[in-house]
Amino acid sequence: MKIAGIVAEYNPFHNGHKYQIQATRQAGAEGIVAVMSGDCVQRGSAAVFSKYDRAQAAIRNGADLVIELPCPFSCSNSEVFARSAVRLLAGLGEDVVTTLSFGCESGDRNALEQAAEISAMLENSQQVRELLSQGKTYPQAMYEASIGLYGRTAEEIFSTPNNVLAVEYIKAAKRIAPWLVPYAVKREAVAHDSQAESGDFASASHIRELIKEGGEWQKFVPYDFEGCKPSFTRQAGREMLFKLCTASREDFLALPDCDEHLANRFMSVVSSCPETMDIFEQRIKSKNITMARVRRMVLHLVLGIRKDDIRQVPYGRILAFNRTGTRILAQAENRTLEYDTSLKKLEDISDYAKRVAFLEKNAVRLRETAAYGRCISNEYTRKITIT
Repeated sequence: MKIAGIVAEYNPFHNGHKYQIQATRQAGAEGIVAVMSGDCVQRGSAAVFSKYDRAQAAIRNGADLVIELPCPFSCSNSEVFARSAVRLLAGLGEDVVTTLSFGCESGDRNALEQAAEISAMLENSQQVRELLSQGKTYPQAMYEASIGLYGRTAEEIFSTPNNVLAVEYIKAAKRIAPWLVPYAVKREAVAHDSQAESGDFASASHIRELIKEGGEWQKFVPYDFEGCKPSFTRQAGREMLFKLCTASREDFLALPDCDEHLANRFMSVVSSCPETMDIFEQRIKSKNITMARVRRMVLHLVLGIRKDDIRQVPYGRILAFNRTGTRILAQAENRTLEYDTSLKKLEDISDYAKRVAFLEKNAVRLRETAAYGRCISNEYTRKITIT
């Protein structure tokens, strides 16, 4: 059976995601394994719907097996996010998942692979180090260094977000699972984070905004989320602000992607007694510190994620599967990671596994606090989707 892997957040699952699955099947995939973010996502917020609702939506619309990408990996930078997700696909065993499908602005696989080679060469280069020393963010440094050396080819790839993430997938696959063949599905209809609509297609960010504002969003999703309580991180803003305002400089320094300059900046903003999370984040953000990075660091502090929590993903928790998913798991006889539906079994693998499970439970608590004002579920007894 030819099996393809897809890395996604499905925040929420929409018609564009269904289109990607269909395009991947049309390219020859007989089985689809989706590695999906847990209850907190890469932009530094809680997911709008629970991971169980999103996993069920994926299974109902073409995926066969959904594996959770847990905290701290799901809310890390693009390199950690991509590397950890690819490791979960590779952990099923060599030659089980043989295709890595991703949506991006470019449908040119050769250009993306060339960009991945450029990125790998520049990672620790003098050019990038100099740009970082000037206060550039890592994505900015990579973008400017690549254009300076490779011109238009690099500019077309490194200037758009899904292309940048596609490059990280390809780099991770070459290092971790060289048998994975990239398959690029060109993004159609609407751009990433666009607020435009095109027929039944809209970006995930626009759909989330419609959900928040009570607009008409159902036509953009191929699944009935009726009865699924949406969550918006700002609804837990007071709790998050309390956590930030009681943190020490050492707490900030322990965060992934935080340095002395940023820790001092956080402490300065805390001392100004910001009234809301929006004000706090706007005061931290600068020309060289993106809002996504600020929100990830805030999320890391609230959830308790530290630098030493960013290691190799220790297990794969199964959130949903169907009959084909059962066949995929049976085919994974030589798996190098443990996969199970039981969080209790998985967290008993090691102390680090227990730590990762604890952080993902914190992510669930944050999402539920923002949605319900309290925690309502038990991660050890929650039922998964079996179709």
